[in-house]
Amino acid sequence: MNGSRVPVALALALVLLFVGVATSAPVKQEIVIGNEADVTIFDPIRIQEAPTSFVADMIYDPLVRRTLDGKIGPALAESWKTSPDRRTWTFNLRKGVKFHDDSEFDASVVEWHFRRALDPREGSVFRRQFMVIERITVLDRHTIAFTLTEPNVSFLEFVLLTNGGYIPSRKAYETLGEEFPFKPIGTGPFRWAQWVQGQRVVLERNPTYWGAPPKPDRLIIRPITDVNTGIIELETGGVHFIMRGSREDLDRLAKDKRFVVHRVPTYRVRFISMNVARPPFDDIRVRQAVNHALNVPEIMKALTSGMAIPVDTILPVESPFHPARGTYTTYDASPQKARALLAESGWRPGPGGILQKGEQPLRFVMHSPNGRYYMDKEISEVICNRLRAVGIECRVKVMEWAAFLAEVRAGKFEASFLGWNQSSGEPSLFFDPLVATGGRGNYGGFSDAVLDGVLREGLIAFSEGRRKLLYSRATDIVNKNAWYVPLNNEFKVTVTTSRLEGYVHSASRNDFTTLWLK
Repeated sequence: MNGSRVPVALALALVLLFVGVATSAPVKQEIVIGNEADVTIFDPIRIQEAPTSFVADMIYDPLVRRTLDGKIGPALAESWKTSPDRRTWTFNLRKGVKFHDDSEFDASVVEWHFRRALDPREGSVFRRQFMVIERITVLDRHTIAFTLTEPNVSFLEFVLLTNGGYIPSRKAYETLGEEFPFKPIGTGPFRWAQWVQGQRVVLERNPTYWGAPPKPDRLIIRPITDVNTGIIELETGGVHFIMRGSREDLDRLAKDKRFVVHRVPTYRVRFISMNVARPPFDDIRVRQAVNHALNVPEIMKALTSGMAIPVDTILPVESPFHPARGTYTTYDASPQKARALLAESGWRPGPGGILQKGEQPLRFVMHSPNGRYYMDKEISEVICNRLRAVGIECRVKVMEWAAFLAEVRAGKFEASFLGWNQSSGEPSLFFDPLVATGGRGNYGGFSDAVLDGVLREGLIAFSEGRRKLLYSRATDIVNKNAWYVPLNNEFKVTVTTSRLEGYVHSASRNDFTTLWLK
């Protein structure tokens, strides 16, 4: 035998040893998530749409955080207390926390962030509601106090649990310049790695996270606006998690052991917003006529049954503050009432059955996304079709999400299909942004002095019974003004591969730190 040859048995043993070493190496956990639309801008004081907030929640931390069961728990603040007069809130901050750029988190960063949010030169969309803060005091490196202009029963929700409550790196703000909104740096469980616009966002595990270490090594978040595309991607393994599907697909996938369908009622309101700064909706009678002309429950049953609950207010039915039916104004489906209101406001029969004033036909354009909300384009089209029966001509303008947001936020619309998502049924999170004068989501230019007074009292009333009466009155004022056509409360739906472990389907928030692929 040639002494240079390795015996066959030994060679086989070496091969098996090397194979064993290779297969015992830890498997990289990369989870691919389908988002409802592409992200836009990551400056916390400017984030106000759900697809971006969905990603931001993995990168940033607030002082307090919503738990999966809907309660409020500690985050960057370990504990807090209020003064006897309920005006001063003092927070004890975590020690040893670092941002993803290795800069230190402390009370001075918190002070800087909230002063920036209040600075009119910064253009924060949260400035109006944050103006409840009168003074910010750094007591020591890890203790900070907020003194309010008056007691505020929902300070934690109204300020700290908004997107504006996420704490970004001050160092990043001072060094990144114009890139700061597009390279978010927080203290969260995942850190920013890449954004290919329209294709993917890549997040990586934060190895120095202050909390329980995340299980996934990477998250890839892909914008998938088309429902059918999302289903195909899930079935072919392109994604592990999607947020939408048709009723038929969800029923089918629920019977397939390869997938798990999760569905829960939540705090998601969908509605048609009418711009009171533009005709024809500067006339309250036209807005009321539109509400009477539509049989919303019938439309929702046809298009969203099993995926949403028809509603007649902008406050979710899951909210403990939702008023009892009969205590606020509603609009029954009555084409006759709609026509009478339109006649009262001076609209007369014209060519083709469309009403007109002089030579001006009664027509408007409905802005609508396509796939951002469940059946948004289809609902918009049905509404336009139904309005023709009372003499109103309506055309649906379908737009890509970012362009849609830009036009609607600038008030460049007559009517639009919109939604508002929150993590709880706290009424101030819906009424103050959507209908208070100057509210950050008040794109239709609504203003009512009496309503503003009611909403202010709702924030300072510490009696739950009193707050329920106030928000019942607010609901009535909003509905009488007919600024909106409330449509539905959309369920929170996700479909995951059955290989995905550790996912908890919560109405209040998502937690991707616990996910693991079998």
